[in-house]
Amino acid sequence: MSVKEASHKWGISERRVRTLCESGRIEGVSRCGNWVWGIPVETQRPADGRTLRYIKNRSLRTGTQDYSVLNSIQGYERPLSEVVKVAIISDAFAFAGNEIRKEKIADVISLKVQNFSLEEQVMILCMNKVLSNLPQEISEKTLCDINKALLYPVSEVAGKYFPDSTKKQEVEAMLGQYAGAWSVLHPVARAAFLFSEVLRIRPFVLANEQTAFAVLTQQMKKAGLPPAIFGTNKMGQLKASLATIDLRGNSQNLISMLIEAITE
Repeated sequence: MSVKEASHKWGISERRVRTLCESGRIEGVSRCGNWVWGIPVETQRPADGRTLRYIKNRSLRTGTQDYSVLNSIQGYERPLSEVVKVAIISDAFAFAGNEIRKEKIADVISLKVQNFSLEEQVMILCMNKVLSNLPQEISEKTLCDINKALLYPVSEVAGKYFPDSTKKQEVEAMLGQYAGAWSVLHPVARAAFLFSEVLRIRPFVLANEQTAFAVLTQQMKKAGLPPAIFGTNKMGQLKASLATIDLRGNSQNLISMLIEAITE
């Protein structure tokens, strides 16, 4: 779309749109000549920089934890087996409120068509592939890539932030803490913070739960630890621990659950 069309769509002046284009604030913009800008139609209006002062770093606490058992098993390098991937996928779908039996998930991965929605079956196949090809590091790009890979065959919003919001800026703040203040934490505490924040922010239009569980698995792999498998019967407890983080910033219960899920 043109500058004029973007101005009308976003409710800001053409001059402001040109300024945003020139400063690199609009994703995917292209320039034709000295004055004409081409803006992707699906691009959302950039957040007002004045609102960013309200997006502060979250104050999260770990409580007192004993990581000695985890430290004794660091160096785990075994690739994820199909059974383990099925368990992780089962946890992610159950957390999202859609409990699917492990046997059915395994059948879908074996390309046996099941009697539930095609979209869910495609997402299972995609998550299985994502878990087999996790990135080395987490960044804004790799986070979006994970969400896109989970949804791309079934949704046009794959990898897209929730529209008309400050989700992108919240993700940037989260990753700033991940690279900064959280970097001195034990890897499991760091993973707990990242996992809980992805679920709190819910940056994407769809599949935030599956994205968060994939990120958690990536963090365990990066730390040289076995993956965390909670079990679908622990989803109520897991949600309660996340609610405690939202209310009080206290991650002790979640970290304790993670330690148990890893060591078992």
